[in-house]
Amino acid sequence: MANDIQKILIIGGGPTEIGHETELDSGTVQIIQAFQKLGIRSLLIDNNPFSVALESVQPTNMFIQSVTTENVTRIIEREQPDAILPTAGGVSAISVCQELQETGVLAENNVQLLGIPSESLSVINNPERINAVLAQMNLPVIESESVGTLDEAITVAGRIGYPVIVKPVAPKIDMSRMLCDTEADMIEAVSKGFNWSRFGQCVIEQSIVGLKEIEMVAIRDGRGTQLLISGLENIDPIGIHSGDSMVVAPTLTLTNQDYQRLRDTTFFIGTQFNFTGAMHIHFALDQAHDAYFVTKVTPYLDRGTALASTVTGYPIAFVSAMLYLQTNLTDVKLPDGYRYQQSLLLEPTLDHVTVRMPMWPFEDVPEADQHLSTVMHAVGSTIGVGRSAEEAILKALRSSQFSPRDELTSRSDLTDYEIISLLIHPLASRVLVLIEALRRGYQIDELTELTKIDPFYFQKFKHILAVEELIKSKPLDPTVLKEARYYGFGDGMVARLWRVDFDTVRQIANEHDITPTYKGIEPTAAEFPSQTSTFYSTFENENESTQLSEHTALVLGRGGNQLGPNASADYFTTEMLKQLNKSGYKTVTINTNSNAGSLMKSLTDKQYIEPIQLGDVLNVVQIEHPEVIFVPGNRHYLTRELRARKLPVAVLPPDQEQRSELVYDHAEIGLDLFVTAQHTVPILLSDLRSEQGLATSLSQLTVMKTPSQVTKTQFDDILSHATNYLTEHPRTGLVQLLYTIERGKAIFAGIRPTRLTAIAFLNKVTGINWIRMLVRQALGEIDEALIADLPLDIRSNRIAVLRGTFPFKQLQVPEKLGLTTQEVGAKIGFGTAEETDLTD
Repeated sequence: MANDIQKILIIGGGPTEIGHETELDSGTVQIIQAFQKLGIRSLLIDNNPFSVALESVQPTNMFIQSVTTENVTRIIEREQPDAILPTAGGVSAISVCQELQETGVLAENNVQLLGIPSESLSVINNPERINAVLAQMNLPVIESESVGTLDEAITVAGRIGYPVIVKPVAPKIDMSRMLCDTEADMIEAVSKGFNWSRFGQCVIEQSIVGLKEIEMVAIRDGRGTQLLISGLENIDPIGIHSGDSMVVAPTLTLTNQDYQRLRDTTFFIGTQFNFTGAMHIHFALDQAHDAYFVTKVTPYLDRGTALASTVTGYPIAFVSAMLYLQTNLTDVKLPDGYRYQQSLLLEPTLDHVTVRMPMWPFEDVPEADQHLSTVMHAVGSTIGVGRSAEEAILKALRSSQFSPRDELTSRSDLTDYEIISLLIHPLASRVLVLIEALRRGYQIDELTELTKIDPFYFQKFKHILAVEELIKSKPLDPTVLKEARYYGFGDGMVARLWRVDFDTVRQIANEHDITPTYKGIEPTAAEFPSQTSTFYSTFENENESTQLSEHTALVLGRGGNQLGPNASADYFTTEMLKQLNKSGYKTVTINTNSNAGSLMKSLTDKQYIEPIQLGDVLNVVQIEHPEVIFVPGNRHYLTRELRARKLPVAVLPPDQEQRSELVYDHAEIGLDLFVTAQHTVPILLSDLRSEQGLATSLSQLTVMKTPSQVTKTQFDDILSHATNYLTEHPRTGLVQLLYTIERGKAIFAGIRPTRLTAIAFLNKVTGINWIRMLVRQALGEIDEALIADLPLDIRSNRIAVLRGTFPFKQLQVPEKLGLTTQEVGAKIGFGTAEETDLTD
């Protein structure tokens, strides 16, 4: 191990956005935990209020600031860290470290760069330079050339020939490629790319649209020992961004020759660039001509490494942290959550299939172009795990639909003309259109030609339809029910096809012992003796999951990221799990988001990757017999049905809509309070604003600033009114009373549960974890002493601002006044002009 490193500055990922969600923060937590085991002090800069990693370091090591070169420079000069780690912060962290290297800040302060050598860092995020290096290595790359002016772009594109791909050089945001079929498309793309590039440059490259996209995730130690963790196969071809594609692990349509060639190339790239830790390499595979291209080199944590880690059970982030410090793979010791006994030098083997399904924001941003292209639109994703591709596909699809009754949306409304159009120019509902086309009798070879999707997957879709027809043809048949469940059909889906109620399906299953068996997710595919804490269901003979404890809390996750609650919901879940463990419970969670921090083994005792639907939840309950089930407040149907079965349900986070009582649809002031049966505790008084100042509706209130600018008299009147109101209208939990100022007086505007984003703000501003307080309240642990000891100062003058962030730039729609339902993330700042300027 590198014994000269005692203090490391980790660059965080900043606010959640399209291109990264909670996977960067989850990886950062695991890295910090690894460093802590080695006695290394971790410093962290991030301004994401939903960061679990910020909660994992001491306050003196926490820098809640924007991730900029200037801020990082100041921290380096003041704290003098021994090393800096950019690989947990995504594209922005890489860009900052490139600038620190170019300006000499790292050299002047003797700061080591971890994970990526200095000479390799200079080419990352520069498509032309990285292609030049790959070409020198005699690796196949796409013809490309950089341009700095529109005239150069027109000339280069004309020489290469349309269609072309445009990429910004050293992008400030994770935008990737833009496909251009015409000169007009190219001019528009280059104009955007110049703005997104740190150097005002773009790369024009040859289009390879239609080829198969394959990703390889590997790790490498300082001695050059390398392992391939997983291959990832995009069902959609090149031309649809991998973040918008259905992705499968392991690769299912590659020959062994193709697989080994891409594996060898991944290792060759790692050696030539001398990377340490995680590597994620993208390829375009032309199986018809036995050729391939290297399309992207990502030597840092991202959604691909998060997916590979989840599907294999291999702790990529934790192991990478050890490798950054020159620990050899043979010497890495795993934490307690990983109980398999084989050497870390064994490449993972999978005995299950995982499918990742994207989730898009178009319902909340309807003006965005919904066509899938080389620019990413998805804000989240869900995964399904099963013994077969069919089971994994259906589980992922059921999870992404978010239907309370576990039914899939039908596209039978489409005309044949619309079907053809959507096959050629796909929209977000792509997989449903593919299934509908097969249902109408389109041939697989026709569909393959139109979509460039491998016929293997159409065979799987076709088999799903065959099972669907079998279900329809034999209602109430237990043998058919077993087959339906085996291939991923949920109880709600079967009930709809049989035209019976949900409980009838459950009764038939129970009477004929058609119960799920749970299989562990670990890297050996049961080839070696091992134990795991992560499970998925199928319907076979051997069950590997038994009741964890008689004192268990079951926590239902939020599934895939969406606009609105977004990353704040996963932050809430992780803090719930911490408190439940502290309160003495064993914790079990169900989630389907491979990026979720709440799936970390260090935070929960047992994990199920299952659709968060009624039937799947009841199956887990039958195994675990939890003392309490925590259900998110937005899952009304699930809550109602679980309670109807006399199960011990607690709703956290609280329902954010149904418990609001509003007098006006606008407000300027918010007072947050923690309320119990005996106590009313004022926490914070904030000014509420939109990005453009005063808001005309509550949905525009996306900025919170404290201290409020109210007068002392207004302040006192608000506190007095709030106390009296809650005495007359009892509530419990965290609530926010809203006020407007009219003619100098504070007028009551309504009451609502404190929003999840606001709860994160309260945590950071007060230093009290209010999520944990809500959990303790639900468990009956709040007492007089606890309330009396709360270190609150509601009249504090400490300046703090929380501001919602929006996906408009990534979705390529005009900047506008964003609504709370359109927030993709948020940023927080304390007492600096940069972060507290409401007009920024």
